Amino acid sequence: KFFRIVRIQADILERESLQSAMVDRDLVIHLAALDAAVPATEQAFFETNVQGTWNVLEAAEKTGVQRAVLCSSVAALGIGDDTLPDYLPIDESHPCRPQQAYGLSKQVAETVGRCFARRGRIEVVCLRPAFVVFPELVIATAQALAIQDGVEWSRDLPQENHALNEPLTATRSYIAPEDAADCFVATAKASLSSSWQLYFAIAPWTMSHLPTLEKAQAMGIPASAVRDPGRYRALPNASMFSVALAERELCWRARLPFESLLGAALKGYNA
Repeated sequence: KFFRIVRIQADILERESLQSAMVDRDLVIHLAALDAAVPATEQAFFETNVQGTWNVLEAAEKTGVQRAVLCSSVAALGIGDDTLPDYLPIDESHPCRPQQAYGLSKQVAETVGRCFARRGRIEVVCLRPAFVVFPELVIATAQALAIQDGVEWSRDLPQENHALNEPLTATRSYIAPEDAADCFVATAKASLSSSWQLYFAIAPWTMSHLPTLEKAQAMGIPASAVRDPGRYRALPNASMFSVALAERELCWRARLPFESLLGAALKGYNA
């Protein structure tokens, strides 16, 4: 499949401008939202991320768009140091229990997507990326991992402190921006078995060198909750999330380990 990308400025909270922007379009990838790192009120997170998603899908449905790809987040699950997963590896069927407005906004936006898919006039696919490690965040993330997980990197980190604008994910899950982009492209091209699909868009490894089962034990996840311990014996820093569904149905797999992102960031930093 080939795509012609058209850039049209529209506000996701203005329904009329959205509908005009989608005339004669076949596909919409909905990325416009307030990210967790944005200093916004709970009301703003909810109104923008939920109402905005409704408006996008409503406009897409009315104008005959065939497929919409939504960007959700693993935050919809609500997993953290105080809210542990029921089992490892975490798959798409794991229950959602968000406690913050951002995660709740993503969970509700997913429900909005399911609603439009059930109507039968548009296909809706939802991706849940983990922490997207943009180049400007890599060094700060590596420094935080060195402190919190005792990670010793094969490369020397800068002496000055680089502040990270959000806490490290408890699961240490991540995705490189290039891999995330590839996943959205794969989702746009894929043949779907139903009008609604949900996938994790996550690297199959963690950001940390700390073995995943050690991190799980430190979080308080019992060994009995690990459904596939052989996975973590074979690859000690395998992700707490399963990406098997995306690999199987989208033919997509992340390519960039965190160490390669750090090498590129340090090369640019020292240039």
